[in-house]
Amino acid sequence: MRGDRGGFLAFGVIAALLIAVVWGGWSAYKWGLHQFDPSGEPGEVVLMTLQRGDTSASISDQLEELGVVESATAYQWYVRLKGGANFQAGEFEFQENSAVWDVIDVLNGGPARVAQAPTVGITLVEGLTIEQIVEAVEASDELQFDGNDFLAQLRRGNYSSKYGPELPVAPEFEEYEGLLFPETYSLLTGSTADDLIVQLIDTTDRVGDRLGLDRAEDLVGYTPYEVLIVASLIEEEASVDGDRAKIARVIYNRLFFGMTLGIDATTVYATGNRELTGTDIDSDSPYNTRKVLGLPPTPIASPSEKSIEAALNPEDGPWLFYVLTSRDGTHSFSETHEEFLVNKEICTNLGFCG
Repeated sequence: MRGDRGGFLAFGVIAALLIAVVWGGWSAYKWGLHQFDPSGEPGEVVLMTLQRGDTSASISDQLEELGVVESATAYQWYVRLKGGANFQAGEFEFQENSAVWDVIDVLNGGPARVAQAPTVGITLVEGLTIEQIVEAVEASDELQFDGNDFLAQLRRGNYSSKYGPELPVAPEFEEYEGLLFPETYSLLTGSTADDLIVQLIDTTDRVGDRLGLDRAEDLVGYTPYEVLIVASLIEEEASVDGDRAKIARVIYNRLFFGMTLGIDATTVYATGNRELTGTDIDSDSPYNTRKVLGLPPTPIASPSEKSIEAALNPEDGPWLFYVLTSRDGTHSFSETHEEFLVNKEICTNLGFCG
């Protein structure tokens, strides 16, 4: 009997220990599960902004402080086990009292509002030459590079535009003239001159695609690059939009009849002199369209979208001449030299023609 009582006592002790172990394990399991998935329903929405470069540790601490997760440590353990979330910087909408796997789903799903990276801007207006673009870059207080950096990068960059010249431009000419599209550009802080140049040329290509510059030969009988040259002439000559397509027609008509273009803006581009001298006008420069037949060898400015569109879609008409006859910048167009002389007298009386 004494032996039986001892056996029952031993069995009772073992059972109690087993129950304690099981109960302890279950309690530990319940406690651990609570760290990953707290009891109760998710609570109020919590807004949390994550920056580029935030680490798992910094994120977990923020999540715990805001009451989104029960334990920063449990969150980090789960991330190590399952792999971190690939999140984009921005503002996220979490809920209080969330399970860690729900938090990961929110991060992977993306922010409610994307964080905007700091940017700097520069505006290049229509009709600028490369020299003037360099001056605009130099004058900027925001860019991290200066005009000399820009020009040096342009010279060594070996860039190309789908609408550039078919053959290399002669060394004495500006290879990228007319290929740097005028627009307002935003760059990430710390961007380089190369980043800006790529944007300028890519924008020219995109605008050209949209306007049909690739169909230039079908539309007007000239290559896309030649049309950009025409567009640059229009940009320098037109003051009002209504004149652009008419000026384009005058240029094409004069080319068709083998006449010189007689556009002094091309000589101004070559000499840099706004007031042309007799020597300038009589020069044999390929940019002197008073003497040299055909188009100048390169564009003379960065043409706007409107000028490119006009060069691709010239207005129908017999005009061979135009001259400024209004203070608002409007030109008068004529077919004969006699009509032109009448219009030129108006220009002279207004003080626009010498």
